[in-house]
Amino acid sequence: MLKKGVWGVAALVLLLALVVLVTYRWLNPPPPAAQLFINGTIITMDSDHPQATAMLVRRGDIIALGDAKTLKAQASRDVRLIDLQGGVLMPGFIEANGHFPGEGLSAVAVDANSPPLGDLYSIEDLLSRLRMLAQKRPGGWLLAYGFDNTSVGEKRYPTREELDSISDSRPILVMHSSGHQGVANSAALRAMGITDRTADPQGGHYGHDAQGHLNGQLVASAFDPFREAALKFSALDGIQVLRKAAQIYLSRGITFAQNSRVTPAMIGNLRPALELGVVPLRLMLWPTAQAEQLRHRGRLPFPVSSRLYLGAVKLVSDGSIQGYTAFLNEPYYQLPDDYPENYVGFPATAEAKLADQVKTFHCQGRQVAIDANGDAAIDRALDAIAAARQACPAVTVQPVLVHALMATDQQLDRMAALHVIPSFGNAHVYYWGDRHRHVFLGPKRAGRISPLASAAARGLPFTLHADSPVVPFQPLQLAWNAVYRYTASGEQLGPDQAIGVQRALRALTLDVAKQLGVADQVGSLQPGKRADLVWLDRDPRQFLKAWNTIQVRGTWVGGVRRFPAGQLAN
Repeated sequence: MLKKGVWGVAALVLLLALVVLVTYRWLNPPPPAAQLFINGTIITMDSDHPQATAMLVRRGDIIALGDAKTLKAQASRDVRLIDLQGGVLMPGFIEANGHFPGEGLSAVAVDANSPPLGDLYSIEDLLSRLRMLAQKRPGGWLLAYGFDNTSVGEKRYPTREELDSISDSRPILVMHSSGHQGVANSAALRAMGITDRTADPQGGHYGHDAQGHLNGQLVASAFDPFREAALKFSALDGIQVLRKAAQIYLSRGITFAQNSRVTPAMIGNLRPALELGVVPLRLMLWPTAQAEQLRHRGRLPFPVSSRLYLGAVKLVSDGSIQGYTAFLNEPYYQLPDDYPENYVGFPATAEAKLADQVKTFHCQGRQVAIDANGDAAIDRALDAIAAARQACPAVTVQPVLVHALMATDQQLDRMAALHVIPSFGNAHVYYWGDRHRHVFLGPKRAGRISPLASAAARGLPFTLHADSPVVPFQPLQLAWNAVYRYTASGEQLGPDQAIGVQRALRALTLDVAKQLGVADQVGSLQPGKRADLVWLDRDPRQFLKAWNTIQVRGTWVGGVRRFPAGQLAN
């Protein structure tokens, strides 16, 4: 009997191993032996050889570029011909700063975005959608994301009581579109142990009503633990979110995603799916300070593979302008009635602590990436970087300043002197530009947000990002916004800060690869690099003004066609 039991267990283990192996192979098919891309324009992003008409790929690596006749002579008999049908092939788009798989949240949560992002117009709309979600998902947290109190008709957040009307026993969290604040119901506050007497944490606060009771509002560091708890999905939900986000990204020609704020809990939750290869594109993870400290001490195993990368340590200097949590040198242009006069926001991390974090990680040879939207927060971030550079001058790794929305000319000069790479969240020009002009910053300051032309004039390398899911990461839209700087109302905002098409496309491909430290592998189409590719039906250099009519016909990661679905072998 004992032998039968042992054999039974062994058989079960072998069966499970076989299932895992088959699943892994299905999720991670090998690239074709050889592929020849012909009959189109190939934009390489290589300044020495900017364009070609054909490209030869062997087992996922680029072998040669040139003309079709020459490359056909080099190809083996079993080469697969990919007819570009007069379209354009270029490097796959790379995410400079985002929160993948945030755009897959709609699989398990309420999309609470208002126009021009979504179609939520009122708090009643929000409550109705949360009720529907509660019926579809009978257990666990109820989550809504993308809510913007300045965009709904009521011009306010939902109250704690309104959220309690949906459930007083299930935790509910409504995330602001900035990702830096939100509103919780009573059950969520209880679950996190927050009471009327709980002291505000450093760099954040809990909202209270006139009687001193919690009203459910959570700002900055007070919000972070709630977000982490609400995003702690089951394995099945996590896979749904990952797969949906990956499908969205691939359909836009994105081959390299990024999560810029990975906590220890997130790494633990994601590891099995990531190691199995559930995400079919490349993914770089930026650990938080806490996650990096644990990893550095050997207490947090970090998953790394051919498509999974460890990136910079993510630090935070301030919050968001649209959430009134960015730290400014001068007061906000217009303020809600309950805000103090001359309010300038606040730092998310104490000045001394930020300086210590930057110095510690920089001197360990680790790249740091610091969120800084407001000009006062940018000053503090650059001060910390300067001190770290002085403390460890032999370290050459380049820090990244993320968002850099209000960067002044003097701050751009400091970035150039300190060899800092700014990554601009230039989607603000379109999505919030009108409100930056009329509400948050006023015409003068709003006109120079995301100062791309000023950065280019100084020879600064820079990248563009959407901070997805704050706004969707649509690379062609970001390029269009960088070139034309239109707001959602159709007005131009700071046209003198616009850049050319080629520079905009480079800021979404090769320059991002350089920022992430992977330019030896991806970002341009050159022999020896990986075949991460996007096939467009038209040349974005000519048709960018109508960016939303340019179609993605195919996306390849490492020579494997991942979009459209079902065409892996083509």
